[in-house]
Formats: sequence, structure tokens, C-alpha cells
Amino acid sequence: MWKRSIKEFGFRYTKMLCDGDSKTFQHLNEEKVYGPDMIQKEECINHISKRLGTALRNKVKEWKVKKVTLGGKKPGSLKETTITKLQNYYRKAVKDNAPDVNKMKKSIFASLYHCMSTDSKPQHSKCPVGEKSWCFFQRALLRVRHPNLTKK
Repeated sequence: MWKRSIKEFGFRYTKMLCDGDSKTFQHLNEEKVYGPDMIQKEECINHISKRLGTALRNKVKEWKVKKVTLGGKKPGSLKETTITKLQNYYRKAVKDNAPDVNKMKKSIFASLYHCMSTDSKPQHSKCPVGEKSWCFFQRALLRVRHPNLTKK
């Protein structure tokens, strides 16, 4: 398909969407299907966030063997709902801030602190501010400070 794309359609693929461990991407660049021009690899955001969730679940299992509980029902534990929430925030941080890596990092840390926040120790200082913030705490602060802004 890649080799005949120019001859048959006058079309050349420049990027390939991959899931992280793609052998096809490596093979195409080794074969030099377009001569010296390399094909660029684009990572799928869903696969990246899925790997994060898998890594967190594996950590919970690893520590469980050592008799240390990371998962569980008590507040602050790394339970399945928390891992799913972290995956979603991670995906959103990458998607909304690409290609700016520094903005991505800031957004990822904001979501991590947000998830670690408790009533006794709120940690929302890194969360985005404003009416459209994904952080309920920052939206509530805005409504308290500027009640006329949020009225329709």
C-alpha cells in the first residue's frame, strides 16, 4: 500500500498513527519506502492514556504483594475510579495542550494535584481558572468572587 501510493494515486503518506509498539512503522522506515524521507510517527492519545492506567493498576498490584495498600475504599486510595479519572485528565491535558510540552506538563500536574485534593487540604492552585475550567473548585471560587459574571 505504501510503496504503490505514489505510482497509483500520486499520494504520499507522511505520518502514521501508532499505538506505541508498532512494528509496521519501524519496518516502513527501514525499507525506506519513500527514499531518504522518513515517515513520522504520531502516538494515539487513547493508547497513551491507556498505558498510564495499566501502569497505575500494575503498581497497585505490585505494592499489594508487598502488603502495602494503594487501592481500597478509603479516601486517597488509588482505586479503579481514581485511575480512570487520572486517565481522562491525562488524555485531556495532552489533547488540549499539544504540541506545547510545557503546557502539557503543567496541565498533567494540575490534574494530579486536583485528584489528591481533600476538603481539609485543597490543592487546586494549579488548576485552570475561569468559568470554563474543568475544576469545580475554581469555578466555585469564581462564582463567590464575581457573582454577576456567572448569572445569565
